[in-house]
Amino acid sequence: MGRILLYAVIAVAAFFVIGWLIGLVFGLLKWVLILGLIGLAVMGVMKLAGGKGKSPDWS
Repeated sequence: MGRILLYAVIAVAAFFVIGWLIGLVFGLLKWVLILGLIGLAVMGVMKLAGGKGKSPDWS
């Protein structure tokens, strides 16, 4: 009986850890996407603003 309870506690703890890791991964992915969108917006604004003589043409 004690061994079954131990396995149950280990399973519950594993689900907590897996949930925490999945939340961490999706949280990091969210921030990467947000920063990427901000970077694309800044690049688009700089491209529309002109800036031909100020920055090199990498295309």
